[in-house]
Amino acid sequence: MPVSWSSKKDCRSFFKSLCAQEFAQGLVQQQQQLDAHLRDFMKSQTGVWGAYRALPEEAQVEEVFHILHLKWAFPKMREGLLEFYETRDFDLGPYGVREPKPGSIQRSLAEMSGLLVPGLVFNKNGNRLGKGKGFYDKTLESFPGVKVGIGFDFQVTTDPLPTEPHDVKMDFLITESGLVDCKKHQE
Repeated sequence: MPVSWSSKKDCRSFFKSLCAQEFAQGLVQQQQQLDAHLRDFMKSQTGVWGAYRALPEEAQVEEVFHILHLKWAFPKMREGLLEFYETRDFDLGPYGVREPKPGSIQRSLAEMSGLLVPGLVFNKNGNRLGKGKGFYDKTLESFPGVKVGIGFDFQVTTDPLPTEPHDVKMDFLITESGLVDCKKHQE
């Protein structure tokens, strides 16, 4: 029987606890499998891609930063939105996130082919629940490029997620089990 979350807060609380347990055990093999699927996907992509510098309880994506035919841009929080910068130099920003240092080359969303997006929990139809600040949803509401949710299998639920009209759906998910085309699962 599917779980019916009474609120985003309850859902986040459950998955934050689950993530803390799972990440505490170490996810070396799962991360290596995720890296292989992510590399395979990114090899067929082109242009400038947005990515994130992972926090301790997020799936890592650094493995693909060495794919030479792609350019990478990273988010910096500014006035409730994310701005993306091409750089390899980072400072510690709000919430413990590594952000591009001042002087980095800014990239507009219009210049970007796609984004790798972290999340707390996803479902296969592309719904995503982040940590609750709304930075990605606000930033991506009009983004026409490819949106790829990145996480581990335990972060993908078959249950409906509490969503609101402003929540942005992912086009794909990548976990250690492989690639999920979310459009195939949308109603």
